[in-house]
Amino acid sequence: MTAIYRALVDPLVAPLLRKAQRGRHADGPAAPTGVGLALGGGFARGFAHLGVLQVLEENHVPISCIAGTSVGSILGAAYASGVPLARIIAVCRNIRFKDFARWRISRLGLASNDRMAGLVHDVFNTKTFESLLIPTAIVATDLGTGDPVVFQHGNLADAVRASCAFPGLFEPVRIGTRCLADGGLVAQVPTQAAREMGSGCVIGVSVGFNNWDSSAPTNLFQVVARSISAVQKHQTQSWESFADLVLQPDVQSIDWDDFSRADEAIAAGVFVARQALPRIWTLLERSASILEETFSWEPGSTLLQEVIVR
Repeated sequence: MTAIYRALVDPLVAPLLRKAQRGRHADGPAAPTGVGLALGGGFARGFAHLGVLQVLEENHVPISCIAGTSVGSILGAAYASGVPLARIIAVCRNIRFKDFARWRISRLGLASNDRMAGLVHDVFNTKTFESLLIPTAIVATDLGTGDPVVFQHGNLADAVRASCAFPGLFEPVRIGTRCLADGGLVAQVPTQAAREMGSGCVIGVSVGFNNWDSSAPTNLFQVVARSISAVQKHQTQSWESFADLVLQPDVQSIDWDDFSRADEAIAAGVFVARQALPRIWTLLERSASILEETFSWEPGSTLLQEVIVR
């Protein structure tokens, strides 16, 4: 195992490598040194993302960046802000719909997710993208153009609210001149955003909305959700093509608003991530080999000495 690979699997050393790479290639982006996580939407099912993060953290798998859509944006950004995973899980176990939304029937939606801003301010360790410990991208949909909007700078609460504004349920969120809605409309799992952040190894986590059990929808939300999911069902190739690995926790029996089943969703994420660990290490080793060939440091260089000492 090479010195570069040892550094890659040690999150304490990864920042050193990124710093050195920026110094050697000041005109270009830093080379990737870990996993780029793309966390998809799915409301309560998205708690499975926490199980995936738990396994990666326990096994010291370095995370170079996070891209999130809808619930994936909340959990990914909270983790990237430095909130301990145990605290995020504790909050999720007790959260309910009223904690981040309020019914307010209007021409544009049945509810507002403005309370989500308070949740971000109360739970996150930082309020801006620039202060995050892990580079993060949040994806929303521009209802004026139909195009994705990828946030990487500025206010976190605004970006999270926009990414979570599921059409029909929540009112769109206005940021500047844009009218924004759920990022899942254009990026069910934001693997492209993770890839474009410079990650050499992208893992997508998909939890979906529906189980397609042939039952008829029973409310307006299900009608809208299933309509969107029907379109997404036939567009998986577009986002999967940007991923090196796709994880699909078994959460299909959990309803979108069944927040009381957080532990089940987390356990499903833990299970699928543990099963994938050998593949993840293989992908990281391959990425490390490419990194070593690209930068070709001499065995006695200062950087390698620092890596080995640490």
